[in-house]
Amino acid sequence: MRTGEGKQRSGRDLPATTCRLLLVRHATAEGNGRFQGHRDVSLTSAGRRELRLLCEKCSQYPVRAVYSSDLRRARQTANAVAQTFGLEVDVRPDLREMQFGQWEGLSWNQIVRRFPKLAALWVERFPRQTIPGAEPLSRFKKRIAAGVSGIVAANRGQCALIVTHAGVIRFTLGKVLGLPAQNLFRLAQDSCAVNVIDFLETGAVVRCINA
Repeated sequence: MRTGEGKQRSGRDLPATTCRLLLVRHATAEGNGRFQGHRDVSLTSAGRRELRLLCEKCSQYPVRAVYSSDLRRARQTANAVAQTFGLEVDVRPDLREMQFGQWEGLSWNQIVRRFPKLAALWVERFPRQTIPGAEPLSRFKKRIAAGVSGIVAANRGQCALIVTHAGVIRFTLGKVLGLPAQNLFRLAQDSCAVNVIDFLETGAVVRCINA
């Protein structure tokens, strides 16, 4: 999905009522591809190498505030981006990934082997099927919606950046786009993905996904 051009793309002349929000997925971390959830893992050496290109991509936007999930993989990514703009990182626990209970730290193949019936039900009934010990989806959605809306309200007329996780980004995009939860996994979110949303008085416009 392409962004607009020129000033509209960078957001250098945003209306006072608009917040341009960059939602950035963290760089490649240890155990990428697993249901990491609240596991506090670090970036890999490959992930640290990805940061240079990410900072170049973000530098085209006039970012005035940088926020991050409190998990290490997000904070390490956010610290690199914030240095590009000479900013400090505002760490927010409510921007964490969902907690996955029994599935935390497992790959999908491991989940299918260990919990075959539950895995099949989860695919068939998502988002109604729960994972034992996991954060309830309703609580997760409420948590991240409150976190994002608070940041938007605090940055009207400005461009702000959040470094967070794939689940947080997908549900935020899904809410703006009106997508049913079962379709959210169709939104690719690669490591260091940049997504751009303009929050206007009249609603929100998605300008960029997984750039």
